[in-house]
Amino acid sequence: MKLKSTLIYLSLLFMCSCTSVEKYNAHIEKEIPANKLKKDVDFVYKKLKRYHPKLDLYISQDSIDFKFDSLNKSIDKPLKPNGFFVKLFPIFKSLQHGHTYVYPLYKRLDKKQTKEYKESKSAFNDYSFFWKNDSVFLVNDISKINPINSGSALLYIDSVSTKYLHDKYKKSIYGDGKNTTFSDNVFNRTFLNYFTLKNGIKDSIELTFLMGNTPIRKKTFRTYPKPKNEKVTEIPKITKQEKEIERKVRIKQKKYGYSKSSKTYSKDLSFPTNDSTVAVLKVTDFRKGKIRELYKEVFTDVKNHKVQNLVLDLRNNGGGYIKDAHYLYAYLVDESKPFLGEKIVANKTAFGKSLYNLFPIYSYPLLWLGSSYSYFSTTKNIDNEYELNMPFSFVKVDNDLVYKHNLYVIINGGSYSASSLISANLQAKKRAYFVGEETGGDFNGTVAGLMPKFILPHSKLKISVGTVYLSPIEKRDEIGHGVYPDKEIKPTLENKIKRFDVELNWILNDIKNGNKSLNQRFLLVE
Repeated sequence: MKLKSTLIYLSLLFMCSCTSVEKYNAHIEKEIPANKLKKDVDFVYKKLKRYHPKLDLYISQDSIDFKFDSLNKSIDKPLKPNGFFVKLFPIFKSLQHGHTYVYPLYKRLDKKQTKEYKESKSAFNDYSFFWKNDSVFLVNDISKINPINSGSALLYIDSVSTKYLHDKYKKSIYGDGKNTTFSDNVFNRTFLNYFTLKNGIKDSIELTFLMGNTPIRKKTFRTYPKPKNEKVTEIPKITKQEKEIERKVRIKQKKYGYSKSSKTYSKDLSFPTNDSTVAVLKVTDFRKGKIRELYKEVFTDVKNHKVQNLVLDLRNNGGGYIKDAHYLYAYLVDESKPFLGEKIVANKTAFGKSLYNLFPIYSYPLLWLGSSYSYFSTTKNIDNEYELNMPFSFVKVDNDLVYKHNLYVIINGGSYSASSLISANLQAKKRAYFVGEETGGDFNGTVAGLMPKFILPHSKLKISVGTVYLSPIEKRDEIGHGVYPDKEIKPTLENKIKRFDVELNWILNDIKNGNKSLNQRFLLVE
């Protein structure tokens, strides 16, 4: 009887899930009356004014008011949710706050489809690409059947031109302020997603390349795992030594934030030359790993190897937790207690209220304490802005492990949010020599912190809103641009094809030349 009840419950749960997916997908094709869409516009503006502390950082408040008023007046007929998104999105982009975003609706897969596709490999799996001058080129084709030459231009995916994808979707990516490096970088890495979003997950696609002057078409297929052999095979015994090795690997993967999909670690220390006094610390994100343990271990290795030249690689690090970035910063400077400057919020209750949007109902009693603390910790500063006077992070590191020798930092347009903040702090402290391209985040900070998401009542579009303006310990007069490199270097298509790390190799050459460029930079500063 108990088994029967369980089966009935699971069946009902599955049916409800299927119904929910069908209902959600049907809503995407449903037109919403104009009067209800106008209510959604008012809802959006109300939430932005309620929670966002720096809406007018890059454009005037009068301009924002005008944009929302004009949008409301322009809605004179029913629209499907994504038709409404097309009208609403330009306002969000004009605000130039990368963490504050409106999301379109995309059709969902049911559980069976989700499982099926999760275990498969994309039809694009064998290819890597690189955008240059608004065109996309093949970096590598690892397929075994008729591989295409590296450097060939990709013209079409099925009947969709890459130019169409560029013109239609690149404008939907924006970071903080006026710089373009963030959108260039992100689109370069994610443009294939836009084809999938438009056309769905496909089992086969046809790619059209221009190889020299000759158009070449190639069919490529999604691959699925082979059916499991039902025949029971004897599992070989694992020795104690093998078990111990596996245990150590699992510990390292947990500590250093291992990603199964990319097969890389969140933080990774390596020695690129025979000289162990030169090290590279690659930090892919500030989200994963046991940060307190791993950074202590990393900088113990740095000390034991007597590293004199450390390269901090922050390329394509989209940010994460402030505390993670603060821990790293603390091992690179003598005075690391301050990591953030201003912490501006919209009003005394905005930060506390956003907590209730991010956590489940059963946690509300604890959240009440947190929101009360934030309320009494928020006071007006000399500029009549509400400042949150509570610590976002507190770190304590071993002083004898703090690295005090030459430091190079590699940055690019994918260096965003927390990685842009740590870069700004290091540059303001005159602590590092920067190589690469302008960061995607604003030098002077970003509006992020807690980022509640709100579902619009009628269109069901979702928006995320940054709630805290987080600034570095020192600001500069120029706003809207990121941390500039001391030596600007942008990888070429040839660099990508040959897998030549042009930024790192430039640094290694500077080290060989007695840190000539680094020393000149800091002599000029002094």
